[in-house]
Amino acid sequence: MSPQAVMGAAQPPAAQGEGPPGANLFIYHLPPHFGDSDLYSHFAPYGQLVSAKVFIDKATGQSKCFGFVSYSMPAAAEMAIQQMNGFQVAGKRLRVQHKRSRAQPY
Repeated sequence: MSPQAVMGAAQPPAAQGEGPPGANLFIYHLPPHFGDSDLYSHFAPYGQLVSAKVFIDKATGQSKCFGFVSYSMPAAAEMAIQQMNGFQVAGKRLRVQHKRSRAQPY
């Protein structure tokens, strides 16, 4: 039996944070109805998540259709990119890439 089956449904970690360099991902083209728990459940199979956050427009309360996930290990982030980049959810094709630090040029 999997740990998730023992503990119940996968739930996002309470604290939001970042993993080590190379373990933080930017996900866009999320379906508008996606919340933190949806993002978490889609990315949890690839490794231990530190955080999963969908960004919400404060003025409207609507999803901005992008978010971030952070893993505890860079290898998990690499696997998530390989498996989830281009994955189709609710008619949207996800785009998954490494999160850029503020110091990195675009």
